[in-house]
Order: sequence, then C-alpha cells, then structure tokens
Amino acid sequence: MNPLQKTARLGFRLLKIAATNPRRLSHILGTALSASNDVVDKSCDLLRLPIVDVNDLLPAAGDLWEIKMLMFPKTHASISLLEFTALILLLKRAGSKQIFEFGTFKGISITQLASNLPPGSNIYTLDLPDEQLNTQFSTDPEDAAIAVETGKGSLVPAELRPRIQFLKCDSAKFDESPFAGKMDFVFVDGAHNFDYVKSDSEKGWRMLRSGGIIAWHDCRHQDPGVVRYLLQTPFKPSRISGTTVAFAIKP
Repeated sequence: MNPLQKTARLGFRLLKIAATNPRRLSHILGTALSASNDVVDKSCDLLRLPIVDVNDLLPAAGDLWEIKMLMFPKTHASISLLEFTALILLLKRAGSKQIFEFGTFKGISITQLASNLPPGSNIYTLDLPDEQLNTQFSTDPEDAAIAVETGKGSLVPAELRPRIQFLKCDSAKFDESPFAGKMDFVFVDGAHNFDYVKSDSEKGWRMLRSGGIIAWHDCRHQDPGVVRYLLQTPFKPSRISGTTVAFAIKP
C-alpha cells in the first residue's frame, strides 16, 4: 500500500470514528502525533536507523543466560525495565568483564550492569564531581539540572560499591588512553547535547576492543543531539525496538 492509499484509508477511518465513537479520536490523533515527532525533523529522523528486536539479542544456541534485575523505587532520569533487559543482553552478548559507563547519576544503571558481571570484572563509571560542575561544553537545562544534583552513585547497594570504580571528571576532559582497546562494553548516558555525545562516544569507541559493544540511552526525538550524532557516526548503530537504546559492535 503506497502513502496515498494509506492516507485515504486513514482519512476514511477517522471520519467513521468521528461519526460513531468520537471520544476515541483523541487516542488515534495522539498516537499519530507522537509518531510524527520521530520523523518531522530530517536531521534526527529515527526511522533512518536500523531497528533490532530485543529477542534478536538472545543467543541462537548454547547455555542459558541468567539475568539479575534489581527493582529500585521509581525515580526520574532512569531507564525502563525493557531497556535494562536489552542492556544486559548486550552486556552478555559481548562476554563482558571490563565495562565503562559515561553518566553515573544516582547509580541505577551501573548497579544493574554490575549485578550481571562475573567476579573479578573491572567496572568503571564516570560523572561530574558534586563540588565542581563547570563543563567544557554547554548543556541543555535538563542535563544541567541533573548535574547539580548531589549524591551521584548514592543508590548503588553497599555490597556492590567495592566492585565499582567511581571516576569524577568532566567527560570532555577525561583521558581515555589508559583504557584504549580494553573495554568489552561501554554505555553512553551522560549529557545529551551533540558535543558531549560525540566526545563520549568517540572516547568510548577507542576504549572498546574488537567485538566490544557500545550502547547509547535516550535515542529519541526529545534528545535530538543523540539522534543527530548516531545518524552521522560511522559506527553503524541500530535501535532496539520498544526502547530508546541504540548500540553498535566494533569490528
């Protein structure tokens, strides 16, 4: 069915709903409006990124994969349960023992990741120090509000804290060279403007070994800096269906 046929059919159905069940028009139009947000700006058109179903991240054969999930009280700037599932599947797909996260915030993401790593793994997470909030690149108001919140990493359970190395630095000024080629998995979830996403991603890519996986959170129209970068990068990222997570595998 071509776009003209789809438009005609949708128009007919809208007229029918308006005549027989007008209260449902709000739902239909709201869904269409939400979908249009993903494509209205060509420079951050989400449909230009290949999409992968979360089930496709499962192994085709072999041993069972066990996933551990910790349930936190509902908090803002966090990640959905499906997104955590996708991240942990990517973590296991890479056979991860060395991981790095850009953007600790309260520590929910690094907790979920660390809980699914074997003993002896090297786990790093990076965020601004609470006492020093000056950044090399400007940030949008939402990122700036998150940056000034104290207690970064405060939700990480006490029993996990000794396994995690908490690094405090502006990621734009962070020297990734000691980690080059050593990481199995890198998660980029720091500031969401284009400059920071580019800086964090390129550093993360250099930190990855061949076959390692880099993942991004907030690949969505509300964070155009993330989408614009992913559409321009040569890393060939894909989106995971039903989530705002994207990922790429280093050759």
